Amino acid sequence: MQEQLTPEEKQELINKREENIKKNLDKIRHKIVIISGKGGVGKTTVSVNLAISLASMGYKTGILDVDITGPNVAKMLGIDPTLKPKVDPDQNRFYPIIGPINLKVMSMAFLIPNQDSPVVWRGPIKMTAVRQFLGEAEWGDLDFLICDLPPGTSDETLDILQLIPDENVIVVTTPQEVALMDARKTISMAQKMDRKLLGIVENMSGFKCSKCGYTIDIFGSGGAEKAARDFEVELLGKIPFETEIGQQGDIGLPFTLKYPDSESSQNFKKITSRIIEILDKGNGNRV
Repeated sequence: MQEQLTPEEKQELINKREENIKKNLDKIRHKIVIISGKGGVGKTTVSVNLAISLASMGYKTGILDVDITGPNVAKMLGIDPTLKPKVDPDQNRFYPIIGPINLKVMSMAFLIPNQDSPVVWRGPIKMTAVRQFLGEAEWGDLDFLICDLPPGTSDETLDILQLIPDENVIVVTTPQEVALMDARKTISMAQKMDRKLLGIVENMSGFKCSKCGYTIDIFGSGGAEKAARDFEVELLGKIPFETEIGQQGDIGLPFTLKYPDSESSQNFKKITSRIIEILDKGNGNRV
């Protein structure tokens, strides 16, 4: 359909979408973008549990799954992916799915035929989808919108960072050297784009034996601290390696809900509180 438009009509459509994006974002107090240099570091786990933590504290929260080709947010929240967003064709709007604790959720997972259906799209089409998620979804008035981005520093990441100028960025990594190499590139990119970096979250940070209590640094240690020092950003906290975290992700129940007293959940609560504290200071008032 869009290929049949004249250049003037295409530009008018782009301008309209950007206007809608701005109107939507103006209703959202805090936009937090979760990024990582590489896959497999638990970025979506951090995004989902941060959103759940904020919602459980009474904040009006939404989560946008920007990973167009690998959408996992719905699965980790235990939401039936066959649910379809309600559409208002007259207003060219659609409504995010309501998840646990009234969390507003939008993901490509709700738009594909089934979980095995691949999204084989080139960059420009993915960018169109991202703009529609931001501009045509009826997010309403929110305290927080958590954007879970795909790994790396290309298409979707660049687009989101450009579309949301007042976003707050969190970088997720593991202590593993190869993950930190990519995380450092991601931090550098965000700084070059003059984006506000809230800090780094180190995931899979040591494994504590349930029998003897001894902690094993499976992926090494100290890398996140060094990256924080080198780039002058804050290390927001560490989430230890616990098998229950992966299990709950597969089951579809965030570990902060299932195991609220676990070390991981307690650390995550501290990370969430620290994020709120930083945003409080930046605003000069309560979040």
